[in-house]
Amino acid sequence: MKLFKSKYKFNPETLQYEKIRFSFRKFVLRLVPYIISSAIFGFALMFLYIVVFESPEEKLLRSENQYLKENLKKINERLVEDDKLLDDIAKRDNYIYRTTFQQDTIPYTIRNAGVGGSDRYKHLDGFASTDIVKDVAKKLDQIENKLNIQSLSYNELIKELKKKENLFKSLPVLQPIHVNELTRIGSFYGYRPHPILGVVHMHHGIDMVAPTGTPVYASGDGVISGIEYNNTNSGYGNSILIDHGVNGLSSRYAHLYSINVKKGQKISRGEQIGTVGSTGLSTAPHLHYEIMIYGATVNPLRYMITPSADEYEQILKLAQYPGVSFD
Repeated sequence: MKLFKSKYKFNPETLQYEKIRFSFRKFVLRLVPYIISSAIFGFALMFLYIVVFESPEEKLLRSENQYLKENLKKINERLVEDDKLLDDIAKRDNYIYRTTFQQDTIPYTIRNAGVGGSDRYKHLDGFASTDIVKDVAKKLDQIENKLNIQSLSYNELIKELKKKENLFKSLPVLQPIHVNELTRIGSFYGYRPHPILGVVHMHHGIDMVAPTGTPVYASGDGVISGIEYNNTNSGYGNSILIDHGVNGLSSRYAHLYSINVKKGQKISRGEQIGTVGSTGLSTAPHLHYEIMIYGATVNPLRYMITPSADEYEQILKLAQYPGVSFD
């Protein structure tokens, strides 16, 4: 079976039907207009599809872009609120915390310092959301800068607080004899007749009357800087000197019956260092207690705090655990 039938054409000159020969060239020339018109029609349809209709991927991308834009705006609004909150914290830091610990305020020119030039955000150019993305990036950098400065400020305050904590723990403020065991104050700071020599002289401390063997406690943290025994000529008998290591403060505990510490030993406030006695130039059991500033005596009552019995017991318990703050 033939795929193509033969075609004939009548020739008027010969008065015969002659077979038409197939010409590929003519065939192609006839197809060209159809091919061109079909191509133009196809491109037109494709263009309309691309412009008017979206593919599922394009729809998803457009939805995601819209979602990101909306969220970037919300993030930007939250960053504005966070920035205001940091400004409030900075004010409290400058005018309350740093002032309390006698630290210089941090100028707002430093707290609000810039974070780089325009080139810093150049890599964000060229996109539909460039403006909002740049704005968010700038606010994030500003907030991070403020947080870093605030963190450094708090670190300084913590260091200062630790210094104050050590200072407070070392101050000789604790009454060295328990309130329940103290009989009375036998003699105060100032001039008075000497009980043995009979002459008027300066009494450089206070005499706290209590039975022999009553525990004597350190009035503040420090180091045992001196120990005297009854065979010395100072008249203090058995005595202990504590260097508190702050502001030139030291304290002396004299006429002791026993000494429970050694020279160079570190002592905590409320730690027992000896017991009440009547050694040296003493006529009855008592503790002679002195406070000195760079070697010059001052009235111990200016420093001494007398807690209640329960508070005193709590202080003694705290003294058994090194590192626990007195405050």
